[in-house]
Amino acid sequence: MKTEETKRYILESYLLTGNDFADYQVAVRRMKTGRGELLLFRLCGMALIFLSLLGRVFFTNDTTYDSAVYFLLLCLGVGICLYYDYCMPYVVRRRAFRYFASYKGRMLANHVEFDGRGIRFVTDMGREEIPYEKLRRAYEDKRVILLEEEQGIRFLPKRVLTMDEYKGVRGFLKRALQENYLQEGVC
Repeated sequence: MKTEETKRYILESYLLTGNDFADYQVAVRRMKTGRGELLLFRLCGMALIFLSLLGRVFFTNDTTYDSAVYFLLLCLGVGICLYYDYCMPYVVRRRAFRYFASYKGRMLANHVEFDGRGIRFVTDMGREEIPYEKLRRAYEDKRVILLEEEQGIRFLPKRVLTMDEYKGVRGFLKRALQENYLQEGVC
């Protein structure tokens, strides 16, 4: 019987799609946005909403100009509050689709292996092995798993994983990275 250390998960060759690349870009953006930055952004939006309502109730002369200013402040506050959840992913995905369309000829088929010692990425360009000690952190959302190392960020689309492979990969990453393994919105 195989122990957890000797288990190996081999992900057959897969080709990245435009959706995979867009999901990767959105996940990177979310990973790099700090909780403090997000909280400050939303507090600014709520402050604008509060000021517009306060101004409308206490400081209005019932003119069209005042109503328009308070309405625009309200819209700006709501937009700032909702930017991170709705607008940012839309903008990042559009940019990622354009980039992918320009460079899709350079996208290579990937072959990934996970085991107790580390991760191996095999492409037509060569083979690279990354021990778990060299990973700074891993981030997982609903669609991708990001692996941050010193040289950059690699990603693994979750669509290529079976449930057994997903549980095994997640087990390796949790054991190796412990508190540096972040999950956000995972089902």
